[in-house]
Amino acid sequence: MRQPNYKFDWFIPEQIIGLTHFHAAVTEEDIMGVMQKGQQLTENLAREFHVLIDNRVINMPGLMSLAQMKQMVPYVNHPQLKWIVIIKPESLVTDTGSLPIEEDGSQSLKNVASLPEALEFLMTERPEIGWERAASDFFPNSEIEDFLRRKKK
Repeated sequence: MRQPNYKFDWFIPEQIIGLTHFHAAVTEEDIMGVMQKGQQLTENLAREFHVLIDNRVINMPGLMSLAQMKQMVPYVNHPQLKWIVIIKPESLVTDTGSLPIEEDGSQSLKNVASLPEALEFLMTERPEIGWERAASDFFPNSEIEDFLRRKKK
């Protein structure tokens, strides 16, 4: 069995689920694995949580809308999910700053261009999150430790 091309787990325990990819080729097996793991992580969750998706290295023809995600990804319909923040693929030339926040009921989706932008956005929207518990090694090629250290000052 091949190694999955993703890491999908708690970035901050029971507050933010992180998804990141290791290389551009995402298979059907990867997609199914993410869906199954998402169900496992959220099935007994009774508190508000968020999802941070790092799509920097994958190949995608465009950005997914919140409506598309809700149709394709079962855990996106979880009643306690509030924010989905997606870091766009580096290969997409898209001005994420000009994109509106998508909303559907109590859930919202924000597209951003970088990991620091994603973290900054979530810190502003949800300052009560336990940022000190973040897994600083979760996302590859990131400066999370430096970013969080600067935010504490």
